[in-house]
Amino acid sequence: MPPPDSAGRLGPRLPLAVVIAQTLRHSPDFANASGNVRIGHSAEQVALGAYLPSVALNALAGRSDQSSSSGTTLPTAQPGTAQGAYGAGVSATLDLFTGGRRGAVRHQAAALTRVADAGLISQRYLTRLAAQQGYFEVLRGHELVRVAEEGIDVAGQSLSYARARAKAGTVTPSDVLRAELGLSQARRQWLAARDTLASGAAALGRLVGADGPVDAAPMPTLDPAALALDDSAVVRVAVHQAPVVQQAQALVTAAGASVRAAKSQYAPTIQAGGGYNWANDGQVTGAPRQGWVVQISTSFPLFNGFVREDAVTRANVAVEVASSSSEDIRRLSRAEALRLLGSLHVAEQDVALAVEAVRLAFEDLRVISVRYRGGIALILDQLTSQQNLIQAELDLVSARFTYQVTRASLEALLGQEL
Repeated sequence: MPPPDSAGRLGPRLPLAVVIAQTLRHSPDFANASGNVRIGHSAEQVALGAYLPSVALNALAGRSDQSSSSGTTLPTAQPGTAQGAYGAGVSATLDLFTGGRRGAVRHQAAALTRVADAGLISQRYLTRLAAQQGYFEVLRGHELVRVAEEGIDVAGQSLSYARARAKAGTVTPSDVLRAELGLSQARRQWLAARDTLASGAAALGRLVGADGPVDAAPMPTLDPAALALDDSAVVRVAVHQAPVVQQAQALVTAAGASVRAAKSQYAPTIQAGGGYNWANDGQVTGAPRQGWVVQISTSFPLFNGFVREDAVTRANVAVEVASSSSEDIRRLSRAEALRLLGSLHVAEQDVALAVEAVRLAFEDLRVISVRYRGGIALILDQLTSQQNLIQAELDLVSARFTYQVTRASLEALLGQEL
């Protein structure tokens, strides 16, 4: 009998909820998606700040032997005489009219924030899916080890039957050799199962941010359970509420806002400014002058080498591409939901059939074992029944974990638990 699993070699056993939480905490992709949301909110704040005046504080201090002069006045100091100047001032500028550019940029920033929000939800469930896959892979490794250990027990019993009959002289030595071969193959399967378990534990440790392998705590049951939504509701959610669909729709909105922002270049920009300076009115060239100033200016490029036309064209192309991509993603989400639902229903039926196959294979092995010990069946019958039972149990393990991973994939698509 092989030794039991060593908790020290496989690391701490974590339940699924902890595995998901730790994976979300240490996932660089999820951290990037979360950072994109923060960047989006910061961009919205910048877009709102365009409606507020820009305020600056200026200061100057210096000395020079170059005094200021004009064509109608004589210099106030002899050349070479040092003059001092100092002063400080505060100024403000405010865009009064931008042709709708500020509003378009605000709508674009808000849409890009919605893109980031949908991306965060999508990445959250993709990260959950990765965590669930890693967790189930470790559980599958444990099940493979268990089946392999049962195979070793069954092969050992077959070998004991063959040796007992060989000692009684009712079978040839070939029966013993075949039974020993069956036991050797069962031990090799156990070694492969142990390797699968160790690899899964190491991969799970990386996901949860551990510096070594991590084991998975067993679940109460791995059998199929009813979904919270029926098939038609699942498809509706996939088409209208899936994170990838919402992300694509927000990209269309952002692209439309970029078109309005590009067209605003055809309108003039009107800007108001003002300020006040405190200074000593020094006679140095460029020195600030005491007093206040208020001004209104406008800027309107009549021709800028078709830059505006190019910006509008690019924005319109981006809208067309985003709209086409949005419709394609909607169709893809529908198709993927239908595919996963079909696979899930097949997996449910496969689990039920695999459970029945295990029961039948176990009963068949029991009957053949009795017949072989009684000298009615051959060793080939015993080994065939033995392999049928092991294969039936392996098929049940595969069916159960295929169901669990398919269900987790459907949840990742919809962005909600089922």
